[in-house]
Amino acid sequence: MEAGYSSKPAAGFCSGWAGIMNVIENLDKVTTHLLTLLEGPLPAEDSRDAFLEEIDKALQIRDTLLARLAPPFSEAEMVIGKKVALASQQVTPKLESFHKQLKQEWGQIQQSKKTAKVYGQAYSTPTADGMYYDKRN
Repeated sequence: MEAGYSSKPAAGFCSGWAGIMNVIENLDKVTTHLLTLLEGPLPAEDSRDAFLEEIDKALQIRDTLLARLAPPFSEAEMVIGKKVALASQQVTPKLESFHKQLKQEWGQIQQSKKTAKVYGQAYSTPTADGMYYDKRN
């Protein structure tokens, strides 16, 4: 596993669901946990699935908590809410960066498959005079 990634959620991660204050506090915990996950580089392929599942789980919990928020908010809730809003602004670019990296890696994999297929089929059709022509694009 890469440094900085733990498959176990942070202590107190989304424990307790009663009241709006707990919703905001849990939203803060989930957002902080998500930022912690997104701090380091993308893990190696062997631990990447667990890493992406953990991010997905945190995003789903976060969406659920955001849906449960409803005014009026107390002063303490407003303070935590501002902290969560600032952290959320950091989450989006990091998620976009990971998405871009994954998309780039996927493109490289597809290109290497395409290249291997082209080279593998280069000599599959015989010619009349016994010569082979390179049909690569």
